[in-house]
Amino acid sequence: MNENKAALPYTELTAGDRTYLLRLTALSAARLEERLGMSVYKAAERMDEIKIVSEFVYALIEGLRPEFTRNEAYTVIDDFISAGGTLAQLNGYIAAALEISGFFGQASTAQGS
Repeated sequence: MNENKAALPYTELTAGDRTYLLRLTALSAARLEERLGMSVYKAAERMDEIKIVSEFVYALIEGLRPEFTRNEAYTVIDDFISAGGTLAQLNGYIAAALEISGFFGQASTAQGS
């Protein structure tokens, strides 16, 4: 069975000169929970910790780009902040991606919200 990952709902994050598609797939959610030792919901309550933010960034991008690495997540955060963004704004993108992925609200079928 071929799965078209681009057809899944996602949100977009621009960091520096790159745009990333964000979506939490079931596999990336399970991996996130395993790495953090807590549920996605518990981790979302701790978004003031950079390790948690970086793990979310990694999981959200890795879900649609399996070749993406954990170290690249830190570069995304640095590029986002260097372009004038804040961690609070980044957390907003993470929250939007979680919502569109079916966490914390209803899933959407709209692309690139």
